[in-house]
Amino acid sequence: MSDQQLLQQFVASFQRLDDLIAPDGAPPELLVEQDVDEWDHWQADLKPWRPQQFETSLETLTPLYSRMGGVFPLLYERLVLSFRWLEVDLKLIRLFANPPGPDFTGLTMEIFPDQIMADTLIPAGFIPFARSSINYDPICFDLNAMTAQRDCPILQFEHEAILCQSKIGEHWQRWNSVRDLMSEIIFLDCE
Repeated sequence: MSDQQLLQQFVASFQRLDDLIAPDGAPPELLVEQDVDEWDHWQADLKPWRPQQFETSLETLTPLYSRMGGVFPLLYERLVLSFRWLEVDLKLIRLFANPPGPDFTGLTMEIFPDQIMADTLIPAGFIPFARSSINYDPICFDLNAMTAQRDCPILQFEHEAILCQSKIGEHWQRWNSVRDLMSEIIFLDCE
């Protein structure tokens, strides 16, 4: 499967795995019309949204890359340059939002929301891009093991050692590569 096909199928899995409802509303670029037959007046403030194709230039990532001290794996970079979305529960991970905008301020805020987490993980070469679906454990790209093809393992870090002691505690490899993560999510049976 080509990278473009993989990204298209990965983004298509958002709707299959998550209800894509924004309790606090969604940016207008991501909102979708509600079906009047399915409209529930008790949930009028819950807004359905969908990821949207939104091409952004590579140079726009420069401020974020400078702050991270590295670059994203190539597939994830193509994903953030090509699509915008809100946080989405993909059953194996809760993927950080990459909301619409002229730059990546929204994604930057997702990666750096907790100073202790950012100060512990990022200087060590671990870039958070998601959380565990069941707890606050960060899911990170391991930039220390980036391959020549710009892919890397994905690790999960136990969050309590980071938040309580500002140190990396127990962690484990969840996927060998971004391609493996995306492929597993695409073929995840949501039943």
